[in-house]
Amino acid sequence: MKTIFTALIAAILFLSCGQQTKTPVAEADSTNEAKQDSAASGLTVTVDSSSAAFLVRAADNTMKEGDLAALAEQKATIPTVKDFAGMLLREHKKLDETIKDLAARKNITIPPASGDARPMGRLSELVGSSFDRAYINEVIDEHKSAVSQFEDAVKHALDPDIKAFADQQLTNLQQHLDSAKSIKAKYWK
Repeated sequence: MKTIFTALIAAILFLSCGQQTKTPVAEADSTNEAKQDSAASGLTVTVDSSSAAFLVRAADNTMKEGDLAALAEQKATIPTVKDFAGMLLREHKKLDETIKDLAARKNITIPPASGDARPMGRLSELVGSSFDRAYINEVIDEHKSAVSQFEDAVKHALDPDIKAFADQQLTNLQQHLDSAKSIKAKYWK
């Protein structure tokens, strides 16, 4: 009996110490899953889980891209890169507002905008042309991923408003990706 009790205490301590705080995306997903579970009880109605998960990730990516664009607008040394970052910053701010409005209408919890600057990894440490090049590469990678996510939402989201939103945004995201690729080809063949 003492062995079982000791093992139980050890397991509880292990689990409580091993728990890490959730990321904002994981927190939003958990909240939306709880809403899904309570929807069956008639407490809260929300959209299907795949539509909610898409909007959570779209919100997080849009905030990240906006933060990166703000950094690039300050640090870029090539005027074309600086102008591109400014355009992305404006467009991602508009997209962020659209996502917030849609999430509110659909009762979807999205990650909060951080009051502090988001971690920029090694980008914040770079300067000059090295920064410009790394930023454009980051934009290309992020927008490839975003285009893929939005295409998946168009195909698989069950909520018609979220599906329409994803479809409407695809053209802009593809244009951003194409512009970043053109900048890369012009300066860093």
